[in-house]
Amino acid sequence: MVQIKTVLFDLGNVLAFIDFQEFWRTLGFVHPEEIAPFAGGYRSQTRRYETGLISTRAYLSGLESVFNNRFTAEQLEQAFASILREPVDGMAELATRVSHTHRTALVSNTNEIHYRRSIKDYEVLGVLHQHYLSYQLHVMKPDNRFYKQIIDGLNEHPSEMLFIDDIESNVEGARFAGMQAIRFEGVEKLNVSLKELLG
Repeated sequence: MVQIKTVLFDLGNVLAFIDFQEFWRTLGFVHPEEIAPFAGGYRSQTRRYETGLISTRAYLSGLESVFNNRFTAEQLEQAFASILREPVDGMAELATRVSHTHRTALVSNTNEIHYRRSIKDYEVLGVLHQHYLSYQLHVMKPDNRFYKQIIDGLNEHPSEMLFIDDIESNVEGARFAGMQAIRFEGVEKLNVSLKELLG
């Protein structure tokens, strides 16, 4: 097997838990039928935001329109930031350990609001050597262009990279790009896999 030089970590539900429903709960929506009229507009605005097509200000303004000016930009930003939850137990230690022996990077579908909050709340992000973020790359996983920008940026063969993500389609995208890849299913299983792959 090719020797791994770089380990790539996803953020959401790998390094830190995320709860998409917290956005709605924070705004006071409890039942699916309350959410339904706004869900499509919210998803559309968020996708544009996470691919860097609109600024934070434009995103929040767009959400104000989606919700018919029922909430202020500040309320919407607070609700959106609340999606980020506690760190995944044991992952900071694992990523730090790997960073001592290998190049590491963050590879995340994310946005400016969440990234700013993550840098403040999750110290492990300061340990990872490079950050590849969808809103800066203008493309999201599992689009092949996302992986290509990582490969070009690191200037090494994709087979020398190990990609870790909790979403199967993102893992398959990494494999299609030529990377080695693991679907994250908990710290214990990842530790076992890393011992086999990294030595």
